[in-house]
Amino acid sequence: MPVSHPLAADDGHPKVEFDPQGNSPPDQSGPRSILIEQVIVAPKQLGLQTRRQFRSEASSLVDLVMAGTGRLIIDCSQVESVDSSGLNALILIQRKAADRRVRVHLKGLTEELLGLLVLTKLDDLFEVRLGQAR
Repeated sequence: MPVSHPLAADDGHPKVEFDPQGNSPPDQSGPRSILIEQVIVAPKQLGLQTRRQFRSEASSLVDLVMAGTGRLIIDCSQVESVDSSGLNALILIQRKAADRRVRVHLKGLTEELLGLLVLTKLDDLFEVRLGQAR
């Protein structure tokens, strides 16, 4: 059973969990609504093996967010490691969001992940928050 499907987040916003096996979300036929905010949970290992699927799912969510006023929240609270491919995926997600004038928030960052973003000068691309993603 895939875990990559919309869930009700604790704060009432739609939430998508990343599925590293690439299972598709359940069919949700019908009209797609435009939302102000979407949340996606980043994989534990954000890197070479997971980057394509994660980027694809995040990009799909960016398309659902209202251009100009919406935001994509990436919940990084479960991330244990990030490599250069994972950083590149975040950059490409942010670039697509910027093209649609959608803000990208990284929440639940560890101090190590925030340090990596600062070291690579990527912290200015995102709105970031340490600790719990809520």
